[in-house]
Amino acid sequence: MDVLYSLVSVLLPVYNGEATVREAIESVLAQDYPNFEFIIVDNASTDGTAGIIREYISDRRIRLLRNETTLPRLDNFVKSFNSAADESRWLKFVGDDDRLLPTCLTDMVSAGEKSSRTGLITSYYYDGDRLVTGVLPEDSEVFQGPQLLRRLLLEPETRSVVFSPASLMVSHRAYLEMRGFRTDLLHADSELFYRILNSYDLAFVHKALTITGYHSGSGQAGSTARGFTFKEAYLIRYHNLKRYDNVVLSPLEREKVKNNLVTDSTGFMLTRLAAGDFRAALKHLSSIPPNAIYHLPLSIFYFAILAVKKLMRRDPIRILKSKQNVHHSGGGNSYSKR
Repeated sequence: MDVLYSLVSVLLPVYNGEATVREAIESVLAQDYPNFEFIIVDNASTDGTAGIIREYISDRRIRLLRNETTLPRLDNFVKSFNSAADESRWLKFVGDDDRLLPTCLTDMVSAGEKSSRTGLITSYYYDGDRLVTGVLPEDSEVFQGPQLLRRLLLEPETRSVVFSPASLMVSHRAYLEMRGFRTDLLHADSELFYRILNSYDLAFVHKALTITGYHSGSGQAGSTARGFTFKEAYLIRYHNLKRYDNVVLSPLEREKVKNNLVTDSTGFMLTRLAAGDFRAALKHLSSIPPNAIYHLPLSIFYFAILAVKKLMRRDPIRILKSKQNVHHSGGGNSYSKR
């Protein structure tokens, strides 16, 4: 199949995106790919979003859906994905504060259609003005899904490669086969993408194709600050292990998965304690599975050693990692926008 004739559905769920949605729309319309539909789902915005969108609806590629009342964020997100044309081969999410670079769709589809087993496509991306390249070898474009999923479970640094929502394209077939997103999770995108990798391959483009709109006021930042990122990581990377039937982990590797998760939780709880928020720390403690709690002393010792080293170097002590690492600690969060 000629890649130029594979239909791509670009999906933009938006709520009160007046400040950013224009640039997002124009970045999609500027794509050099000739065959895409652009579905915008306005979640009953109350600011100037609707007026901005109307300026562009004469473009035949745009299909506008406007909700009469504001839906919950996840429901609006799912609605945008479920509105894709039946014949669409690929689904590309873009948030109202994200940007697609001009060759994004062309390069992603070209990479994705090199294998009939591709379920996800991703690339380098910009987090603001910072280029995120990750750790996947540059001499390969297609990676076996179960092998990559194994790395995602065991190696925290690998997750920063795959899970920025704006940098991902999804196979429509894989999306339907996996029955889409759960609507009870803030990080439903990560949960779905892990399941897809259990059965499908990932194509990777070694160039920047998107700019993610993560910022201190985004839903992802709020999710991290409230601990949802770390809480849901237990479901995605531990409780779901039995669903990843194409990934084989040894008993020691399963312990490593649990230790990584508990270490993330410990960092969050220490941060909340340092801020005087004892209730949040104790509440999150209950999120740690009973059969993983014995990793907690070792995790506390790990942070104590880090603190001593920083004090010896007279460096400032930051319990959680820098923004870019926190952003990926439990997977992407596409739900910062209604």
